[in-house]
Amino acid sequence: MLALTDARKKANEKYIKNNYTQVKLSMPNAEAKTLEEYCIAKECSKAGFIRQAIKEKMEREPITELEAKNDGVLSED
Repeated sequence: MLALTDARKKANEKYIKNNYTQVKLSMPNAEAKTLEEYCIAKECSKAGFIRQAIKEKMEREPITELEAKNDGVLSED
């Protein structure tokens, strides 16, 4: 595998800065260990796995029209 040139590294960093948002996730140590073991066994990255899980959850449970009108906050009437 070839090392990235400084120009390519800069281009990559600029692309990531302009197109990605970092989302911090904290979880109990036992859950983190289970996630790590799962990802190793499945040969996937933790970030990729988490993104895919979020995508699948949102596809299964789309935002309803009422939730969208209330910015996702339902009234407690």
